[in-house]
Amino acid sequence: MKKTPFVLFLLFALAFTVQAGTFAPQRNVCDIRKFGAKGDGKTLNTQAINAAIEACNARGGGVVLVPKGVFVTGTIHLKDNVRLYLEADAVLRATADLDRYESYVPTKDISRFDSGGGGQNANNSRDARWNRALILGVGLKNFTIEGEGTIDGCHVFDPRGEEKMRGPHTIIVAESRNFSMENITVNNAANYAFMAYEIENCTFRGLSINEGWDGIHIRGGKNIVIHDCEFHTGDDAIAGGYWDNMSISDCHINTACNGIRMIMPSTDLTIAHCDFQGPGRYPHRTSRELRRTNMQSAILLQPGGWGRAVGDMDDIHIHDIRIDSVTNPIMMVLNEGNEAGDILVERVTATRITFAAASAESWRGGRFDKLVFRDISYSYAGNDNAALRKLKVGQPPADSRQLPCWGWYLRNVRDVLFENVSLTFEGEETRPALWFDNVGRATLRNTRYKTSGSEQGIVSIHTGTIINE
Repeated sequence: MKKTPFVLFLLFALAFTVQAGTFAPQRNVCDIRKFGAKGDGKTLNTQAINAAIEACNARGGGVVLVPKGVFVTGTIHLKDNVRLYLEADAVLRATADLDRYESYVPTKDISRFDSGGGGQNANNSRDARWNRALILGVGLKNFTIEGEGTIDGCHVFDPRGEEKMRGPHTIIVAESRNFSMENITVNNAANYAFMAYEIENCTFRGLSINEGWDGIHIRGGKNIVIHDCEFHTGDDAIAGGYWDNMSISDCHINTACNGIRMIMPSTDLTIAHCDFQGPGRYPHRTSRELRRTNMQSAILLQPGGWGRAVGDMDDIHIHDIRIDSVTNPIMMVLNEGNEAGDILVERVTATRITFAAASAESWRGGRFDKLVFRDISYSYAGNDNAALRKLKVGQPPADSRQLPCWGWYLRNVRDVLFENVSLTFEGEETRPALWFDNVGRATLRNTRYKTSGSEQGIVSIHTGTIINE
């Protein structure tokens, strides 16, 4: 597997942080109060904040300072070479007036993001109402959002929005490069906390994202680092796709949906040293009165999951992961027009898995070429319902589902290695541990699984060679 060493991701992030911290002279500081902003929690400050950003940009760049106080605002437009800096106890608060928000209108062909999946996922990249934002940056370079303050989306309610309730995203950055967002808290996003289209050389570090829907959602990203962030979201914590050279590391992820959800094909993706902990602190917002809090898949890789998205998933490295109290530890699904190359998963511990086996499966064409699972320990909650052994398996829905095995399910895989893998369950279980369907070669090296009510530990259908070492 040809992988960029993880240290290069960190060096890139550090280099970019230095660049972002020095591109604008510190002496050019535009305090938004000098442009008429009032942090009284009542005054609408949109014009004043944008005037400060315009002035800073006109002077060649610098810092736009948001001091202590609560500054109510509509859409803020970021600019090149401007650092939007929120001091401790500074709050940018979203106005409830929906007429105060502006949209991102694509200026280039981004039709590959128009999934056609129906409902919430159909063509929303073209939907001006869906692409409104509290903070907006389009076609920019060398800019940041940083500090120790808070951006509050206030769960602005829009009866004409998606699901008849979603309001503006908190931040949209599109068609931009050399952006960083550091140490900021984002609360109560009215849709996604951070939404991006086609960004390059971007770092997210030290963020705290709470409630709302998706945390960081990137559709088209190259050279992206998400490091040392904490997520407590009401929908997917990190999502999107068409990622190229992306690293997610040292993050704490808690959600009432999926932890990391890749919905479009991606290459050179590293997920490392992350902690996935369920159930969600905040309920899944779309579940409304049900207030569902169970955390679904820790990691869900499903190119084409929201509609046809042609391309390969390759050079995926997932390592040093801890998972607890989730529905499913890891699920990988190929859809129409998708193939998978090298995927390496190692040093993963998952406890209290409550519902579904791990899986790598393809139903609509495409095949997994080479899978390696090494140094894995999964512990499930057993299920003694004998009817589960007779489940008819088919194309999965958007999220995980129960399977006729309790440990691992594989379908349409050329070559898989399980090495130093331990699978167990608590309570009673009637299903087999492993299910192989159209697997060319499966090698089990020092792989142990607890015996269940089934005498058959492995079910094999149309499988070539199973090597048990």
